[in-house]
Amino acid sequence: MSIIEETAFIAEAETAMAAGQLYRLVDPGAVPERQLHADALGKAGLVKNPLLAQTSAQRLYLWPLTHDITPELDLEHELAEEKAQRPESLLEPAPFCGWIFTQQARSTVAAYISRQLAQTTPEGKRALLRFYDPRVMSQLPRILHPSQLSALLGPIDRWVYLDRHGRLCCIEPHADKRHLGRLRLTTDQWQAIRRIGQINRCLQRCRSLPEQDRPAQVDDAERIDDLIVAAQAHGLYERADVTAFVLHGLTIHATFYEHPIMQRLLRNLAVESLGYIELTNRLAERDWETMATMKETS
Repeated sequence: MSIIEETAFIAEAETAMAAGQLYRLVDPGAVPERQLHADALGKAGLVKNPLLAQTSAQRLYLWPLTHDITPELDLEHELAEEKAQRPESLLEPAPFCGWIFTQQARSTVAAYISRQLAQTTPEGKRALLRFYDPRVMSQLPRILHPSQLSALLGPIDRWVYLDRHGRLCCIEPHADKRHLGRLRLTTDQWQAIRRIGQINRCLQRCRSLPEQDRPAQVDDAERIDDLIVAAQAHGLYERADVTAFVLHGLTIHATFYEHPIMQRLLRNLAVESLGYIELTNRLAERDWETMATMKETS
């Protein structure tokens, strides 16, 4: 995954558009104004959701970006529009999924995406993998093996999306070899994917803080994920408690929970009916200062 300049993207996209190899991927399910009208549905590549009952207008779709279909199309304007329409919160659905570069027919790509949506969990249950959502896609390159990412995207040559800062991110999933077929995830990978929602909640919480209070590692998703794992290992599963734990880890020290002060507090979780936030509210300012001092000398 790499950040690309807008001018470079527009030049590459115009070349792909002229060759009929550029599509806009949209999820209109929660945003009716992004749904296609009946006369336009036949021009799009509709993605059938294998686990949800949807009307044609509600389906994820690939819209071909060509001057034949959209004569007034201007990629620079489209980019500006999509940036302006991005949800302000990471907790809101993202109807615009990105731009797809592919040499394959839209029906082929739509059918492939549909097959990859349905995955089987380690418990043997069918689950929906919303990899098309930028909030999920942004995390997958660090979770999946390169060959798995290649298999997930199959006929797609490039996937360009807007990240949480409005930057253009490009995923080129096929290095030396293109992999096709079913994606098979390990138990650890499933657990990491299930934590993506909590990662985004933590990122959103950090974003809501006054600028002077935001931790330096506010965008370090991998570090946030490590802290979520540590929180769960200490018996924390409530969203608010996990988020508070992560913020402490970002602002105090990545392993603050190993300090004797925190170890005593975490042991009390099992014997008291209070949650993590309530227990940490009992800590005095000197306790936090002690842990901060330990950080400097560790």
